[in-house]
Amino acid sequence: MKKIILAIALSFFCSVSFAQVEGVEVEKPKEEKKEEKKEESKDDDDDEEKMKLIDRFYFGGNLGASFGTITNINIAPMIGYRLTPRFSVGVGGTYQYWSDKRFIPTYTQSIYGGSVFSRYMIAEDFLGAGNLFAHAEYETLFAKQPYQDPNTGIISEKTKSFPSFLIGGGLAIPIGSRSAFTISALYNPFYDEFNSLYASPLQIRVGGFF
Repeated sequence: MKKIILAIALSFFCSVSFAQVEGVEVEKPKEEKKEEKKEESKDDDDDEEKMKLIDRFYFGGNLGASFGTITNINIAPMIGYRLTPRFSVGVGGTYQYWSDKRFIPTYTQSIYGGSVFSRYMIAEDFLGAGNLFAHAEYETLFAKQPYQDPNTGIISEKTKSFPSFLIGGGLAIPIGSRSAFTISALYNPFYDEFNSLYASPLQIRVGGFF
């Protein structure tokens, strides 16, 4: 009888010991951890290499308009190139139609310009709304300004450049596999009201890309 009890006790003890060992996660050797990190890094590189050339390009821009005593219609197309799945660079163009009824006759002109930019996607599906991105841009606009010759007193127009350095971010809300609606807020830390075509250092832009 004692032998039977002893056998049962030993059997129970072995079962418990085996269950405890089975539940413990054995730490992997350092060499194996390094190999796993290399594999993860390799997978990221493979994802970058797998991007087709056509998938690296995206097209879009911003549209804006305000009407009243001063009418301003803004069209700003752009093209971007993805250096990595998250980081891209690009160029853009700007056309603005300007009409000011404070002058008689109404003063109108066309404003042209261009920009270079970089964009980095910080987070995907941010708060369930869209992809959060950071944006930096250098823009130069060219507009005509009234100019009075100090010698003759004749008033004429001369073209002047208005540079802007803009930083900020925005949200890209997907509306398809490649398309998205964007809204961004950009700020010019070097804003000069006497050397800018913008009424404020803060710009709110609405646009999209595909």
